[in-house]
Amino acid sequence: MAPDFSNQIHDFNPGIAASGLFWTIPFPQDGVQVDFEDGDASMQASRLRTRDFFSFPSSLSGGSSVPATVSFDVQWDGDGEPVKVRDEKNRFAGDYIETTSSIEWSAREAGFRFKSDPETTNEFSEIGRERNGVFFS
Repeated sequence: MAPDFSNQIHDFNPGIAASGLFWTIPFPQDGVQVDFEDGDASMQASRLRTRDFFSFPSSLSGGSSVPATVSFDVQWDGDGEPVKVRDEKNRFAGDYIETTSSIEWSAREAGFRFKSDPETTNEFSEIGRERNGVFFS
């Protein structure tokens, strides 16, 4: 059964680059802080420029969109279980810490504003270090 997007009214993302890379933009280095040893991390942005494509299918097809901004504050709080992954065949390895996280998120565009509940909590999150491809060894 195909997904139903008929109730979706907003889809905030930066779009798809000519190279095919999707929903990815450079992020300011000072907006990310990680203390892997303690399992703590944060990612913050204020009025990050993006687009509202209004629906997932519109986003994938490069449909109509309007300029928008998003702001967020994500906090990962350590003390979780360490997890190690190593896959020689696919040249992928990672060291992770299972943890919880909280987020506050908002979006703005002409005629519309949204703000999440304060510090919405996610009970399962991970932070980690990965190595793959030429960085695998």
